[in-house]
Amino acid sequence: MMDFKALLGSVTPSGRDNEYTAQLDESWLQGRTAFGGLSAALIVKAMLFQVPADRRLRSLSVMFVGPVPAGEHRIVIRELRVGGSVTHIQGEILCNNEVGATVSAAFGKDRPSAVSLAGPTMPTGITPPDDCFVFPYIQGITPEFTRHFDMRLISGKLPFSQAESADFSMWLAFKESGEIDIPVLIALADVPPMPGLNMIKPPGMGSSLSWYLEFPSALPKADMSDWFFYDYRSDAAGVGYFHNYATMWAANGKPLIFSRQVATVFEK
Repeated sequence: MMDFKALLGSVTPSGRDNEYTAQLDESWLQGRTAFGGLSAALIVKAMLFQVPADRRLRSLSVMFVGPVPAGEHRIVIRELRVGGSVTHIQGEILCNNEVGATVSAAFGKDRPSAVSLAGPTMPTGITPPDDCFVFPYIQGITPEFTRHFDMRLISGKLPFSQAESADFSMWLAFKESGEIDIPVLIALADVPPMPGLNMIKPPGMGSSLSWYLEFPSALPKADMSDWFFYDYRSDAAGVGYFHNYATMWAANGKPLIFSRQVATVFEK
């Protein structure tokens, strides 16, 4: 079973211009495909080979197109424009020459500015992780990839509980240790079950259609096994689609990710 750092380490240049290879094993799947945050993280890892280190990831747009099964895959990168301060870049992961996911990203240098807004404040009085409900890993029932993560429900309802509200909050952490980087945060942000699954009855399923992320703060000095607070909500839903948004905070109270998602829900 590959750990996450081994997955990132498998992203290596293929020998062809703007092309990389990546490996993943079955322990990172959600059904027949890698969970979406992993596909996006692998593409961004390939992008980092080509983006100068002084340009930090500012925004990311992901389209989930097809399955990304276990095995070796190609990642193809295209630089759209490299300006004086910002790099616009695209990437896609190809599985048997079919697109699994596409990513468009903007990396930018810090700029001098007299304006500074702290962003949304992390809620106070949050129940500590040790006092929260632990999401169990149940082989054959919960997605396989969840065995790599620790999830603690703070508020809201579990999937398939026919809840009145889609909203929930939780603590998130990897079960492995290692230095935090951008691909780590991207993967972590897609671990929770999407809002909407908790409003339907079993059996049912859901999947992300598109995902947009913004990164308002620099990376914290933290370990992958540290806790991150995630607040996940739904703006609207109907005819099988949910429109969701989320914020992830570091333990120091700084917002790390703003997320928007369009997700599909299949009720049976």
